[in-house]
Amino acid sequence: MPAPVGSLSIAVIVPVAAGEAPPEVLFFERVMGAGAPVSFLVEAEEGISSNVREAFARAGARLHLSPAPRGARLREAALSSPSEEIFVFLHADTVLPGGWDSAVRTAIAEGAAGGAFRLGFSGGGWRMSWVAGWANIRNHFTRMPYGDQAPFVRRDIYERLGGHRPWPFLEDWDFARRLRAEGHVALLPERVETSPRRYLDRGVLRTVLKNWKILRRVKRGESPEHLAELYRK
Repeated sequence: MPAPVGSLSIAVIVPVAAGEAPPEVLFFERVMGAGAPVSFLVEAEEGISSNVREAFARAGARLHLSPAPRGARLREAALSSPSEEIFVFLHADTVLPGGWDSAVRTAIAEGAAGGAFRLGFSGGGWRMSWVAGWANIRNHFTRMPYGDQAPFVRRDIYERLGGHRPWPFLEDWDFARRLRAEGHVALLPERVETSPRRYLDRGVLRTVLKNWKILRRVKRGESPEHLAELYRK
């Protein structure tokens, strides 16, 4: 007999890079306000600020510092969790929607291998609405959500796939590509709200075109390490 939907345990796993500011208050409220059981795990680069450490500590998160690439840190956090049945990978600048935990549990209980939320931005006007709109259309057809959509996955499938590859960049794209072959990927109607800062600082159109170019190059077999350097430039 399947477990009741509300009893499915969740681990929320947050990768944090050096130089990031502490997440906003609503970020913590949404994670901590979820129905139990939800674990809060943070895999951070060495060199994160004391303000970031203190913010996560106050929220009761388990913090682990590592010099490893982001993909390796995500896998380490997931596989170090003792028994959680669902993993949610959440960026520190992305706020989950209200009721997110129930939506995730229901999707998994109904047979999804994993999934993600629709993309939204917390500002930026019509330009960012345009970016989110096209991303959601793409996801509808490809079933390959990216890391800023709070992707989630069943633990047994994550383990069978070997987790994220130890890449510094594009590990979310690679995992989404492999997850799609494992079964139904649910795209939930609820929206996350992610920060538009990266687009606005670098230029919206310029960032979109650069992202497309990098994706074309990784599909041709270029290394994620090399592409990470290009992206940072």
